[in-house]
Amino acid sequence: KIRAEMIKPSYDVTEFYYTEGIWQLIARDGNFEKITLGVIAFNALWISIDTDGNSASTLLEAMPQFQIAEQMFCVYFSFEWFVRFKS
Repeated sequence: KIRAEMIKPSYDVTEFYYTEGIWQLIARDGNFEKITLGVIAFNALWISIDTDGNSASTLLEAMPQFQIAEQMFCVYFSFEWFVRFKS
């Protein structure tokens, strides 16, 4: 049973992507993956900064730097979702 699990190919979502088009090229690109992982790591760091430095109860009441950062994360993650969906 262990040998069968070792021989089993690993899951790779890119096998389900189209083979033509700009979106699948972007989604398969190593730089896109690295940038996305960097944004995820920075978002995790930003959550700690936001927790310590932002006392506002809603985003609209927060200082501009917190609002801008949250909107930038939202834009990037929406773009990433769109790219992967179109792939």
